Amino acid sequence: MDKTEKKEIISGWKERHPEIGVVAAKCTATEEMFLTTSRDTKNWFNRHKFELIGQKHRNKRLQELWNLYGETGFELFTVSDLKYKDSNDIKTDDLKELLDLCLQANPNSQKL
Repeated sequence: MDKTEKKEIISGWKERHPEIGVVAAKCTATEEMFLTTSRDTKNWFNRHKFELIGQKHRNKRLQELWNLYGETGFELFTVSDLKYKDSNDIKTDDLKELLDLCLQANPNSQKL
């Protein structure tokens, strides 16, 4: 890799526009839903799926359900996303407020 290619890759990384918002892991059998916020939903899904498959997830209830029903027993999805121009403009309080609204709107949900 030459310097030009390296600069293009770094520039592309800095200019990416990841989805930011509230994400969910929902057990389809029990209807239990676990919500949290993410500044990069795609990476969140990958990381948590990896932790669950490896039986290393920090949320014991979510891990129990995953062990019982497996990957096919779950839906991982974005509940609500924030629209933005610059990710530096999004404050932690904005995400917390959005999470609180989603928790209120979904009675079978709990904070992850």
